[in-house]
Amino acid sequence: MSTSFSPCRRSLLGLMAGACLPSRAATRPVYSVQTEPSLAHCTALLHAALKASGLSADLVNAPHATEERNLHEITAGRIHINLLPASPTRLKRVQEGRLRMIPVPLERGLLGWRTPFVLESHAARLSHVRTLADLRALTIGQGSSWWDVEIYRKAGITTREVQSWRNGEFAEQMQTGVIDLFPMGLEESLSYFLPHFRQRYPQLALDQFLLLKYPWYRFVWVSPHPSADTLYQALQTGFDIIAENGQFESIWSQMRQLPPTESWQKRTVISLENPFYSPDIVPPRYRHLLLQPHLS
Repeated sequence: MSTSFSPCRRSLLGLMAGACLPSRAATRPVYSVQTEPSLAHCTALLHAALKASGLSADLVNAPHATEERNLHEITAGRIHINLLPASPTRLKRVQEGRLRMIPVPLERGLLGWRTPFVLESHAARLSHVRTLADLRALTIGQGSSWWDVEIYRKAGITTREVQSWRNGEFAEQMQTGVIDLFPMGLEESLSYFLPHFRQRYPQLALDQFLLLKYPWYRFVWVSPHPSADTLYQALQTGFDIIAENGQFESIWSQMRQLPPTESWQKRTVISLENPFYSPDIVPPRYRHLLLQPHLS
């Protein structure tokens, strides 16, 4: 009996055999990440951590959502990763086993250095602010559901929540006198938000006189759903590796940088208490990542 096959039959058998083999593309996991355009460096760090751990996976962006919706989706496992500041709600969920946290300081501590956006026509408005009492005479704006709101209110500062802010819409509330200033992270404002906001609201500027400081850290949050078990272990291992071998700092410095000295020195610095946690929330193995610029 002949054991040779025609070219057509050989082709068919090849296709059948291929169908029985596991597809690399099909077995490569895909994880969703709640992120922002301003957080490209965080996404790069996620990829580096996964690579360092040996997990080959794809990351896709999840749509924007409120914090309440984010928590619902990550609990259900439909979102696998959040890149957000630590909040009392999130910390409580971690304690309850309803959320997982990797407390690596993605912004290297600079998220708690807050510089105010103001109207360019009011550029000198904060030049007289020297004390917390002076600041209490003004009204601060912050994004709706931001926990920074509670930090300012705890300090006795009138604070209004703004529903739309991603494109600088809070400028409209400044023009009507509803709010006076809108603090955001100094580094993120210089590197991303100032040019981004000014595309639609060129009347916005960064104040040059005031710097607010409080402990505020953006961490990696991972779904408690079993589908994220491998991801969580990989990210824990990977971030430990890249934090220790210098890769974290290298990637961060390529995509972000310490603001120029003249942008933060010689300002009036008002330190505020974070009633929710202290700098000790960052574990010792990651504390060398924190930047500690000198303030004159």
